[in-house]
Amino acid sequence: MKNLNDHLLNSKQAEILSKEYERTNYSQINSSRPSGKPDSKHYIYDLEVLQEYINLIRDDMEKRGIRNKGIRISLGKYPDISFDPRLNPDFLGYQTIFFSAENMDGFSVTNRIESAPVPDGPVLDFGTISPPY
Repeated sequence: MKNLNDHLLNSKQAEILSKEYERTNYSQINSSRPSGKPDSKHYIYDLEVLQEYINLIRDDMEKRGIRNKGIRISLGKYPDISFDPRLNPDFLGYQTIFFSAENMDGFSVTNRIESAPVPDGPVLDFGTISPPY
């Protein structure tokens, strides 16, 4: 499916996904967190930064000869102790997402062939998460 319209949801469909996540995974995650301190649920990146990242990884994959380019969105969690000075200290202990380049050459859902991360490719993080904001 390389047609954008094949991937778009309307707002009601998006609400179904959001409510199902809250009912299941999110409630489970928060059951082991301190009361009044729910985990993050929204991740916001500046559009210009995201576009620059897409351009960066597209160019990098082009140089590597990768024809079917993708982006992997991974879940992570910031440790309780900062590992990078760019990390907002208010985000310590919260779930996050990060982006990386994905080689989709040979990828097939029907044949269960997985895609592969691009080794040593740049990874994008340090957006804004909510909660806490």
